[in-house]
Amino acid sequence: MLGKLFSLIGLWAFSFVVMATPQEQLLENLKSRMKMLPNNKGELIQSYPSSTQSYIYDQALAIIAFTKADDRFSAQSLLRAMETLQIQDGSLYFSYYLNGESPYPIEGDKRYAGAIAWLSIAANHYQSKFKTDEFLDFNIKVLTYLSGQLQKVDIKGLHTLALKFGPTDIKSTAWREDLTAALEHNLDAYAAFRDFNQLNTKPNWKKETVMLKGFILSLWDRERSHFWSGMNVATGEINKSELYLDNQSWSFLALDSGTIKDLNFKEAFDLNCESFYVEHEGITGFMDSKPTRQPASTQFVWSEGSLGQILAMAKYEKTYATPIRCQQKKTGDLLKSVMKMKKADGGIAYATTTSNKDFSTASSVAGTAWMYFALNGINPFELDERRRLIKLVESGAKIPDL
Repeated sequence: MLGKLFSLIGLWAFSFVVMATPQEQLLENLKSRMKMLPNNKGELIQSYPSSTQSYIYDQALAIIAFTKADDRFSAQSLLRAMETLQIQDGSLYFSYYLNGESPYPIEGDKRYAGAIAWLSIAANHYQSKFKTDEFLDFNIKVLTYLSGQLQKVDIKGLHTLALKFGPTDIKSTAWREDLTAALEHNLDAYAAFRDFNQLNTKPNWKKETVMLKGFILSLWDRERSHFWSGMNVATGEINKSELYLDNQSWSFLALDSGTIKDLNFKEAFDLNCESFYVEHEGITGFMDSKPTRQPASTQFVWSEGSLGQILAMAKYEKTYATPIRCQQKKTGDLLKSVMKMKKADGGIAYATTTSNKDFSTASSVAGTAWMYFALNGINPFELDERRRLIKLVESGAKIPDL
């Protein structure tokens, strides 16, 4: 009788594994990466299986994923760790070891504005979903820090504010973080301030929201119908030497339909499809960047950016009720292809093989979280649950093995 009982238990466990949806598999992978800080002061998420680092951007993505999945306990534990590690001025370092220590500032004052803004975006999602002010003070400190990093700029005759890449120059890089305003970071901050204002009456950052939006739109090139990557805040010079995938896709995800309706975004998506579309190692997707007038030095599929592009295309289709294609590929075709980047642990590889040291082929938090967003039609730049973008590829379908 006891043997029969164990057989039934084993059959039930096997059935659960078989019946797990792709979304559940992805969430389980994210949960398996969570590591408790000393003294139970929250958990950090391990960005890559063999890495000791937890990047705060990955932390934010996981918080959003767990929040959307109604897993308050996991989202809460990750936010608590960020609250524990928050510096007195409201900022956080770009990454932390899993024990809560950081390679920074010893290796440079890496407090990158975009990653910090994503923590505010995550806290906004948590507050909206669970109707709580549990991490409101944490979020206020983050936004107070970001508001202090806004720089007065003059661009195309517009006097506005832009968010600096970082508070100080990092000597190991060839460019000035303290003099650069990246479009991507300003999109992150814009969404963070905007959604905080939507949820709370005090404090209020309406001025910051309006100014950031003005700066973002000033980087739109009406002749070429696409966004440039940023500017030098000291000289006002727009960077037109490089193109980035996220500049078009994240802009479309972050801006409201009313704002983008007079922009020719079809051409911006065409730019991404012409400049970044890649077929590599049996995967169809997108790479990250290239010089404006030269080919990319290496071509590979980047899961995080590819999934952001797919979601942006899905939002375009919903906004304009018009199909959109990339090299004749539908959003569903592209999504199914990137799903093949699943690794043995159930997570999504960050990239296909590349010599670019910034892109690992290992299972990643970023690829896994963005795949969760894509499978559920979640736009992480929007709080509204009613705006799901795309249907699931197949209800209950397994993610294809490599």
